[in-house]
Amino acid sequence: MPETFIQKLSAIATHLSFKAQSYLFVEGQKADKFFLLQNGLVALETYFPERGIVVIQTVGIGHVVGWSWLCPPFLWHFSARVIDPVNAFVFDATCLKQMMEEDPSFGYEITKRIIPLMLERLQATRLQFLDIYGPPS
Repeated sequence: MPETFIQKLSAIATHLSFKAQSYLFVEGQKADKFFLLQNGLVALETYFPERGIVVIQTVGIGHVVGWSWLCPPFLWHFSARVIDPVNAFVFDATCLKQMMEEDPSFGYEITKRIIPLMLERLQATRLQFLDIYGPPS
C-alpha cells in the first residue's frame, strides 16, 4: 500500500486495549469503526433462537474485525467477544468512508483489501451454518 494511504489510515486510528470477556461490538448496535488485532483472540458470535449464542469464527493477531460499517443500515451483524486480552488499532469508519469517496484511488485500494477478508468471513459463516443446520449426527 502506498505510504500516503498508510498515513491516511494512521490519521484515523487509535490504539486501544480490551479485557477478556469484554466486547469490541455487539450485534444490532451502530457500526462505525473496525479493528486491526495486534494480539489476543476474538470470538465472532451470533444468537440463534433455540440454540443460543453460536461462535461463527475465532480470530487473532493480524485479523481485521468489523465490516458492517460498509453497508446500510450500518449495524453490527455479529458480536465480537474478547477471549484473550486484545490490543488493537481502532479505525474511525465514518472518516474512512468519507476519505474513500474523496479519493477514488484510495477507496479502490481499501476495497481490494476488504473484499478478500469479507469472503473469508462469509466462508467461515457458511461452514458454521452447515454445522448448525446440517443433519444430526
